[in-house]
Amino acid sequence: MSQVVRVAIGENFPEIQWPACCPECGTTKSLIRNTSRLGKVKSIRPNLQGGLTMKSEVMYLNYWICPQHAAETRWANRLLEKSPVMHLIRFIFYVGVVFAIGLIFGPRRLETFPDLGSLLALPLIGILGVASLIWARIATSVWPIRFDPDQDVIEIQFRQAPYATRFRVMNREATSAQNTEETPWYKRALLWKVIVIVLFIMFMARLMK
Repeated sequence: MSQVVRVAIGENFPEIQWPACCPECGTTKSLIRNTSRLGKVKSIRPNLQGGLTMKSEVMYLNYWICPQHAAETRWANRLLEKSPVMHLIRFIFYVGVVFAIGLIFGPRRLETFPDLGSLLALPLIGILGVASLIWARIATSVWPIRFDPDQDVIEIQFRQAPYATRFRVMNREATSAQNTEETPWYKRALLWKVIVIVLFIMFMARLMK
């Protein structure tokens, strides 16, 4: 059963330690280093053009894994990666699935489908894409889910509970509830920054009318 572990990072905490075994099968032989990346939005500020400027940083996690499970975890994490390019690709997948549902359950007759031409590729891409995302969530052994936007904390999902337990033991201080307790949504600084920025932009837009 998979488990999500919150890990505190920063100058006050040592570097993340990883068990010297495969996170999927537990073997300690022929291990290789696998790398997964995770992006974090550091700040959002209004710019002179009336839009928003975002600054971000990327963190790389390097953990031990056997060659047999390294490839599938690498591909799975690439599909689940929270980067602008992958966000766009996943958006295309979801649009394609919506298009496919419309074709299957909509009023259009089957014999009129060829009239759509190359657009017929979109629902196929959507179905295959969403299926691949479902596979990725199942196949990944170590999945860095997200940064906590208000704390120096990352969330990592482990598919195997025993490995997650070993990870917690090796990073006892960084994974303790005291250092990783989640901030309530109404106290999140990023939320209030976005609200203030949106209100400021709306106010400036009304002044310029």
